[in-house]
Amino acid sequence: EGQTIYLSNNGSVYVPPEPSEPVPDPEPYVPTLEEVKASKKAEISATCEKVIYSGCDVTLSDGALHHFSLTEKDQLNLFGKQAQLAAGAEQVEYHADGQPCRYYSAADMQDIIESAMWYVSYHTTYCNSLNMWIAGGQTAEEVRAVFYGADVPEEYRSEVLQAYLIQIAEMAAERREDEETV
Repeated sequence: EGQTIYLSNNGSVYVPPEPSEPVPDPEPYVPTLEEVKASKKAEISATCEKVIYSGCDVTLSDGALHHFSLTEKDQLNLFGKQAQLAAGAEQVEYHADGQPCRYYSAADMQDIIESAMWYVSYHTTYCNSLNMWIAGGQTAEEVRAVFYGADVPEEYRSEVLQAYLIQIAEMAAERREDEETV
């Protein structure tokens, strides 16, 4: 039991094979800088898309905060609503996330559209500047350190991103002033 017997009908004698030398583990694959950059750009792009699709909040004339998703279909729908407003509609049907469809005043619908367009444009611009930073990376470690939400170094900020950042800072200052006066 537990032993093997090899039988031969030609008179040969079994000779076990020589133990082979151990095969060393292969060296781990080290991606090139261009591969790291391509992977990081894909990661940043996917994150940007997810952030945009998640949508934005808009405070409407009722004083409440409403959330609107911004998938590609939502964005196309908002362009249609913009056309309705341009044609003179005084109220437009739409819905906030998780809410039934309702009529929004032209002013509220315009606020929704402007907020959505600003949100999409900002994140698209920010993503583009992150990609410029990635493209300018000199080492894989430098490229891997880039992440969505990082402050883009000035040399990689586009003129448009710089304008958005100034606008964001001004909006934050206005909110602080509003909170202090309340």
